[in-house]
Amino acid sequence: MKKFNIILILFISSIFLLLSGCSSIKYETSRDRIIVSPNKSYSLTLRYDNVSRPFIFKDGELIYEYKGSGFTETVYFNIKWISDDEILLYLESPQKEKYSKEEYHIKLKK
Repeated sequence: MKKFNIILILFISSIFLLLSGCSSIKYETSRDRIIVSPNKSYSLTLRYDNVSRPFIFKDGELIYEYKGSGFTETVYFNIKWISDDEILLYLESPQKEKYSKEEYHIKLKK
């Protein structure tokens, strides 16, 4: 009986370790999109997590993180340049009629 308890504890511990490691996968890089600034001085990377929340990186640094709860299906956002230091992030997916107007003005740091 003691041997069974030890094996059970080891098994449960290994399951917890595996589950805790799964949470470290934050971004889905297969849908990365690189957008170059109008004056071509830098680029932005539009990246998603596993629930289609958009994240924007400039030179590898996170500059925007979507604060919503995410989406139940795969959605796509697009970026429109307003100026060299300001963008509009908007939902551009067939599912956009399911959601409220998803548009965000983002001021970029120089």
